[in-house]
Amino acid sequence: MPQSSTLTLVRETELAHRVGEAVMMRLVNGSVVQILPPRAVLFEEGAEPEFVHLVLSGRVGLVASGGTAQEAVIEIFGAGSLLVVPAVILSLPYLVSGVVLAESRILLIRADLFRQVLDDEPTLARAVVDMQAQHWRLLIEQIKDLKLRDAPQRLAQWLLRELEGQVGHLIQISEPKRGVARRLGMSPESFSRAIAALEEGGAIRVDRRSITVVRRSALERAAGLLSA
Repeated sequence: MPQSSTLTLVRETELAHRVGEAVMMRLVNGSVVQILPPRAVLFEEGAEPEFVHLVLSGRVGLVASGGTAQEAVIEIFGAGSLLVVPAVILSLPYLVSGVVLAESRILLIRADLFRQVLDDEPTLARAVVDMQAQHWRLLIEQIKDLKLRDAPQRLAQWLLRELEGQVGHLIQISEPKRGVARRLGMSPESFSRAIAALEEGGAIRVDRRSITVVRRSALERAAGLLSA
């Protein structure tokens, strides 16, 4: 059973708000909490899932290699995220690895317990469906970015998504720029050129790992959302 400080974080998650205290406690009882440093591996591509991972704090990247020598960052998730639930539901191997990017507190819910509660509790089933639908839409946006947009457009789209749900115009990049570049399907050189292009166009101002959106309209134009 997690300690009281961890239970506070659990109760603050979207999942807890969606399913209620009783269902959340069914998931929490018998679960394990881990505090992990950057670069720790939560699970590996091709492994059989034993847990559902609920991120309580920090950031975790989903990384895939597909059996090649190269790796690609598929997506990055923060606090409140359930990671790769379909693998657990279907009892199929992971298609990605989970790698900690910043010190993270993770709740490990046993896969068999999660499936049992999912069968028993409609509120959990609906919450999981909604979360996976959001992830699906995010995946489609990524595919559209890769197939239809050049590097500056992809970067502008990503910056606009990072602005969603936050106050102000400052974006803090908590991961290495090389990691962001891989996530957007760019080389580090292409990423640097895209940053420079947006900065020269007056859309953003860069200060180390901070990016300030100076003119949102210019950023939307660079993303292809507004006509030139």
